[in-house]
Amino acid sequence: MKKIILSLIVLLSVGSAYAQSTNFEEIAKIKGVEYTHVDKDMIKLAAKQGKGLHVGEMVNLGDGEGEEFLDQFDDVKVFACEEKGSVKKFKKTALKLLKGPEWEPLIDTKGDDGEIVKIYLSKNGEHSTNVILAVEEEEANLVVINGTFDYAKMMQEGMKVKTEVNNVKVEINN
Repeated sequence: MKKIILSLIVLLSVGSAYAQSTNFEEIAKIKGVEYTHVDKDMIKLAAKQGKGLHVGEMVNLGDGEGEEFLDQFDDVKVFACEEKGSVKKFKKTALKLLKGPEWEPLIDTKGDDGEIVKIYLSKNGEHSTNVILAVEEEEANLVVINGTFDYAKMMQEGMKVKTEVNNVKVEINN
């Protein structure tokens, strides 16, 4: 089975709009879903070591960006499901949670093989929650990043953004 690799190599740091992100924990209750939470202390440790934040093979944030970049993160939550019978429920639950007026869709792509990648943003003052949803037939992944990073603002300021999920590439150059 193909592994979904989510690389957010260019600046991705995010703030805390915890009201929205706490709802995502209901996805962790779905049969076959693996849930990983990286808190602020672990992010600081990764920053002090001069490394990016790596969560398994799926998330790679801030390589080569330095400690200041990772200081913008409050926490990162990763939900992964490879149980074929649960992928549809995972997708349906995630999309339901992202339907509210607080969520702004930033990117919505569909690959040749049916893989979808969606990126959403929710802001609460300077704090924000960025959500990346990647779904294909046999697996689904959701990454929730809280902090002060604003993915949309980064795109507007002309920074190069690359996201790759299972050979579905999204590249934005402003």
